[in-house]
Amino acid sequence: MIRTALHHLARIDVRLVLMLAGFVLVSIAGDPLALFDTIQSMFSKGGIIGPICSAMGYAYVLKQTECDKHMVMLLTRPLQRVGWLLIPGGVVAGFFTNMAITSQTASAAALGPILYPILRSAGHSPVVSAATILIGCSVGGNLFNPGEPDIVAIGAATHALTGTVINVALLPNLVALAVATITLVLTSPKPTVNADEHHEQEQVNIVKALMGPLPVVILLVLQPAIGLAPFLNTRYPTGVHVSMVMVACTGLVMLVTSPGWRGLSSHLTSITVAFFDGMGYAFAKVISIIIAASCFIGGLNAIGALDALSDIMGANSALAVSLAPLLTWIMAAVGGSGTAPSVAFSQAMLPDLAAQNVDTAVNAGVAAAIGANVGRTMSPVAAVVLFSSALSDVPVVDLLRKVAPCMIASVIATMLLGLILHVS
Repeated sequence: MIRTALHHLARIDVRLVLMLAGFVLVSIAGDPLALFDTIQSMFSKGGIIGPICSAMGYAYVLKQTECDKHMVMLLTRPLQRVGWLLIPGGVVAGFFTNMAITSQTASAAALGPILYPILRSAGHSPVVSAATILIGCSVGGNLFNPGEPDIVAIGAATHALTGTVINVALLPNLVALAVATITLVLTSPKPTVNADEHHEQEQVNIVKALMGPLPVVILLVLQPAIGLAPFLNTRYPTGVHVSMVMVACTGLVMLVTSPGWRGLSSHLTSITVAFFDGMGYAFAKVISIIIAASCFIGGLNAIGALDALSDIMGANSALAVSLAPLLTWIMAAVGGSGTAPSVAFSQAMLPDLAAQNVDTAVNAGVAAAIGANVGRTMSPVAAVVLFSSALSDVPVVDLLRKVAPCMIASVIATMLLGLILHVS
């Protein structure tokens, strides 16, 4: 009976839970209409909706034109020549794929069908192969994409530049990934077979392959602090808009994948449709979670819970930085969403922390985002976990048993690194 109840609870949409909880809390505070005010205010936040929706739109364009496929082939082809590096190399390939395609499930769908057979033919077990894909596509690559909701939420809450947030995320994110990868390697048996299989391979289109990471590179290179484009810095003193770069890169994809005059009209139309379909998907699947999380945060604020927690964290910034990843890790592991707990933490905690010290607030936000990513990767209800299980035909319980030690080590490393960086 308990198992059945838990099964039904796991199937309840996290957005419904967040919004209902928010409504209950604002009703307790005597202002039930505040829920609707929160929803309305979120619809007008272009600084959040624009980057996230345009980034997902571009991901759909990459899929439509098979640029994502060529990017994955470019990343995985060298791995076939260095079998002993297949696990760490596969994780890195997933990490880079997730940088360009911020949806973890979509990243696994693009990488998995190519990487999984390579790992299996090298003699790695199904569970190790699935864990390699899962960890690579779910632990942090998205945090290096300027359109990622976690990064956008940190920037919005602290008023820090997108480039600054990504720079702060660089070291802790790579440490979290490295610890998870090393743990996976150390806990995995040696391949049982050394098959030397040669498969007929499709030619990699380098231009298409480079379209995936291009927006990330452009946004980082065009940071005002670097000063490579003074005319753009004059017009956009805080940096070019993420949505602007995503649209420009979509236009570039239209050019480099053009079939010529014959079929040009249908080519341009299909890419345009794909871009806006992606934007719609982002609003339905990502923005909706942010809105629902905002409702819950509004409820906590209405009853004064956030003020109390902010006072505790504000009085001890070291506690804020070290506790952040633990809180979001637990929430993500239970709920299956990395975005919801990360964004909720940023909206709830970072404004007050930023009023005292912006650097501490950004560090805490980054740590919380990493904790959420790690928690999602070991959640039995996370979409990317379920996909990786289905791809490999490995039971979810067995897959989680394999990745759990990696994720626990990763979140502990994130907490310790946060303390070390804060003290130094």
